[in-house]
Parts: sequence; structure tokens; C-alpha cells
Amino acid sequence: MPQPHQRTPLPPLRLMLLAVFTLALAGCFHSDDDPAPVPVPDANPTGYYTNSGFVDVKAGDNSTQRLVQNIQGMVHNGQLMLLGDAEHLTYVGTFTVTGNDLSGTVTVYEADVMVQKDVPLSGVITEGSKITGTLGGSGVANGTFQLDYATDNGPVDMAMVARLLSWEPVAQSPPDIPFLSVSDIAVPIPNVGTATSGNNIFEGCNFNGRMEPIAGTHLYTVSVTMDNCNGMGTGVDTIPTYTGLISVRGTDRLILVLTNGAYDFSGEYKEQ
Repeated sequence: MPQPHQRTPLPPLRLMLLAVFTLALAGCFHSDDDPAPVPVPDANPTGYYTNSGFVDVKAGDNSTQRLVQNIQGMVHNGQLMLLGDAEHLTYVGTFTVTGNDLSGTVTVYEADVMVQKDVPLSGVITEGSKITGTLGGSGVANGTFQLDYATDNGPVDMAMVARLLSWEPVAQSPPDIPFLSVSDIAVPIPNVGTATSGNNIFEGCNFNGRMEPIAGTHLYTVSVTMDNCNGMGTGVDTIPTYTGLISVRGTDRLILVLTNGAYDFSGEYKEQ
């Protein structure tokens, strides 16, 4: 019999339940003191990507594999440009970045002409190393890609562009682009020329363009207006303004991507 004024010991099960309840209650009141998860900062993919990348896509039947190597690219301000010069393939798109992930759409050009637009794009950025991703279209827009970040992504070399006044295409298409009016490396560069060689749709076109360096990067913006096209390319100046990016590789290569939504005037050039 319990003695007067003595408490009856709690059974072991009740003690265990009481302990669990006490710990749970303490956890509820302590949650405000726990630090919030640190968000992943958005990666910065800006720069030139050298010619060791690839696109692994499909042929026209959308079943045969088509591996295109030597892909190089340029990325700036939500713009993504991939160039497969030897096979006349160009991918131009816009994207947004969340953490290390990117998503957007691209327009695909083959042999100077737009073949697909609004192709879904997704990928992962390894900042300062590479971009890998997936293209959700068909044929040349159905597959995966990789861009490899160039090791020489310092500020643009304006003196190089001023020294090399004329360029010729490595793959002989598109035609020559002579950047003739390079006179002052301290200001945006006006450039006037005529595409007079080659045998593609831009032969004989006059163009009047302007380049500007993008501060702190290895890139330039470029805008060109086409007119008086009297060769094979009837209609290529119907939408006259072509915009894009330029970069340089090494001491004697210029990489150009220029498109207007319908046509593609892009390529890799060497010192003439």
C-alpha cells in the first residue's frame, strides 16, 4: 500500500511517452533557431567555348544517329550560340539560369537556312568548365550537346581585330568578310564590306555592320544590315538585320554567329 503523501511511481511506458512528448515539444520551439538552407547562387556561363564540344543528334529520318564534333559556342546575357562550322549547323537560343540549371529554347539553322525554331533546351552549367544539355526537337535538334569553356576567356583583344583587317572562311562558306574600316580600337568599331566570294546564298550581298566589345569578356556584339543581294540569295535581305556575337581564338581565328530568325550567316574565319 502506498504511504500517505507519497506519489505513486509512473509505469515505465508512461515515462517513455512523456520523454518523447517533451523532446518533440522542444523541437517545435527550437525550429526558429535553425538556419535556413543556403540557396545555390546562379552560375555565370558567359564566355567563349572552344572547338572541342559536340552535338549528338539525329539525321533527317530522326532515327539515325548524327554526331557532330568540333562544336564551339558563345554565351552572353541569356544568349546561347553553338556553331558546327564544318557541317554548316548553327544553334541560337535564349535561356534563363536557376542555380546551375539552364532552360530555354533554340532556333536551328542548317546550310544557312532556319530549319526548326522554339526547340526546348535544358542543361547544366559547370561554371568555368562546360555546359551539357538536351535538345527537345527532331532530327538535328533531337539529342544532347556539350560546350567546353575556353581557357583564354580574358578580356577581348581589340588590337588583334584591328591588326587583322581581312578574314577568309576556314570551311570556305560563308563567303569572305573583310572587316575593312578598323581604325580606332578605343571605340566601337564600324565595319563595312562586301561578301564577294563563295557560292552560297549570301554571295554578292553588301553588308554594313558594327562591332562592340563586351567589357571583361572574350566576346563582341555585332549587328549587320544586308542589302543589294544580287546573287543566289534572293530574299536573304527581306529581314535585313542580322545580330549575334563574335569571339577570337588563339592569334588567328575569328568565330562569328549572325542570324535574323530566317537565315544564318555564321562561320569560323582565319587571317587572310
